[in-house]
Amino acid sequence: MSFSGLIGNEHNKQILQRFLRRKNLGMTLIFAGPEGIGKRQFALTLAKVANCQNLPETNDDSCDICPTCQRIQAGTYSDVVTIQPDGTYIKIAQTRELINDVQVRPREGRQRFFLIDEADRLREEAANSLLKTLEEPPATSTIILLTARPDSLLSTIRSRAQKLNFAPLPTPEMEKYLASRFQLATPDARLLALLTGGRIGQATTIDLTEYRRERRELLELMDLLATGNNKHRLLKAAEHYGKQERDAYERMILLFLNLLRDIFLIAASGSIENIVNIDVADRLSLLAEKIGIAQLTKWIKKFDELRFNLRININRQIATESAFIGLAN
Repeated sequence: MSFSGLIGNEHNKQILQRFLRRKNLGMTLIFAGPEGIGKRQFALTLAKVANCQNLPETNDDSCDICPTCQRIQAGTYSDVVTIQPDGTYIKIAQTRELINDVQVRPREGRQRFFLIDEADRLREEAANSLLKTLEEPPATSTIILLTARPDSLLSTIRSRAQKLNFAPLPTPEMEKYLASRFQLATPDARLLALLTGGRIGQATTIDLTEYRRERRELLELMDLLATGNNKHRLLKAAEHYGKQERDAYERMILLFLNLLRDIFLIAASGSIENIVNIDVADRLSLLAEKIGIAQLTKWIKKFDELRFNLRININRQIATESAFIGLAN
């Protein structure tokens, strides 16, 4: 994707294009913003413009069709290197290799790019080893630290880099983009815009058909919990969810909590204005009336506990049975 194809964060786009026009790319940048917001795509686009085979001297955008642009986007271009955490952290062996690589001139193009994913996961020793390189990279090397938690970076790193903050797209703009980009009907584009919170990178990770199926099951579960008169079905539901793999189980808890948030907003304000699941607003309103704020508060607390206890490797089926029966009483 070229700069002209990127949506949102126009100020950052202008800054990067100004760097390109000045031919001043021997620097360290921090791209900060929530996960899935498009930081990495901005970094790849910058690398494409700097190395595009069809770039006229007066232009500051990529063609997106030459072999170089296509290989950078595909992650197969030798002058664009990605460093990712090895397990939990980015380790000093990785940063030592990076320090050496940064000094090497471009192998194929005009400018080398080093993208450090989840840069906040640099171990302190590894981060300290990078300081001199970050402060004075060669003119032909650009280092970009990508992070959703910039405050977790060492202050000595933050002081050696220029930070660009990336923000989510406003919902109407995101909705319009999704409808055009993925040929979505207006209700689907609206729901996806709200689910992603304006984070473009997350749009391709959500299957709305599957999302609606999972949501429908949880809304039925909420009806069961609210009436509390069918313990057998609640135990069957607990068995079903308790046997799921950890990731699927956590996804269920997060979706349940997101639905509870919507229901709580309706119960507290009497309005559907700020809810996410706008396409099932009528059903959520009925649940808000049926459950009430006091019970909703208990439900939210219990599912927060379930999510927290995943860290200690709980028996998911027993914990789920206990939660469901406890909430139904």
